[in-house]
Amino acid sequence: MNDIAAALDLDAITAHRRERTSATLTLLHPGSVSPPDDEALPLAYALAHHRLEGAENAARRRDATTLDWYRDTAGPALSRLAHSSCLGPRIVIAPNEDEMIRGPHSDTPYYVIGPDTTGAAEALAVLADDAFGHIAATRLDALAAAHAAVICLTGRRRPDHTLRSFAITRLPATVFTDHTGDAAVLGRDLVHEAAHNWLNDALAALHITIPDDETYFSPWRGTQRPAYGFLHACFAFPLTMIYAARARPGATGAANAVLADHERQQRPHLAAAHDDFARAVKLIPDPGLRERLDIIFQHARAL
Repeated sequence: MNDIAAALDLDAITAHRRERTSATLTLLHPGSVSPPDDEALPLAYALAHHRLEGAENAARRRDATTLDWYRDTAGPALSRLAHSSCLGPRIVIAPNEDEMIRGPHSDTPYYVIGPDTTGAAEALAVLADDAFGHIAATRLDALAAAHAAVICLTGRRRPDHTLRSFAITRLPATVFTDHTGDAAVLGRDLVHEAAHNWLNDALAALHITIPDDETYFSPWRGTQRPAYGFLHACFAFPLTMIYAARARPGATGAANAVLADHERQQRPHLAAAHDDFARAVKLIPDPGLRERLDIIFQHARAL
């Protein structure tokens, strides 16, 4: 295992996603499960969790109509939101801020696909497709194909503003992110959140729990963080640096400058995190996963 693609190819994740998708759909609608093919699995996995989250929220509100929709009729309706892309079937949405959910499961407002969801405007769908193209050119397409199946664009920001992006464990293979209108920059943020989703799936597939009683200084946040969050940063930011280094030659104008600046910012952060990363990664008991994280981190350090 000596390259990025090999490090990100973990069979246990695929098996875990198949099992979780089947179990979730069986829970929602017993007897309705038909195993998705390999290309359809990422979106099926993402949508199964949107349906489960939506059904749970509807049950809490005692909204029988919406609960029945998630259980019985959501499948065909949600599949119509998908469109083909170079990464396989994707759903791109852009909900209004007042449609976002504020709840105990996320520090940041998030969105659950439901009966009133519509696809993003064509210009935003094209922007996402162009971002997928930039990702494919960096050879990180397998990562995004598997772990960024639902793209929720949360708002447009100026290039000089801080962009917010996040993922939550309850909605795997879903990415929430602001954008600047530039596909190459959006590609970076999709890679970042797909990396978080990958690591969450890897930990779940291998039945690994990171101890929460140790903290490490995060140069990205300038504060101590639990090992779980620190290791996530030491995986996701190196992948965005790898993306930036590979995407920058094909980017023009402001995007080229943004990606070059991202590389410059990450170098000192990775250097500052190096020794703590070497200690924190030992908390992962699976040697194969430790090796994969180390390969990604060291590759970015060498850029």
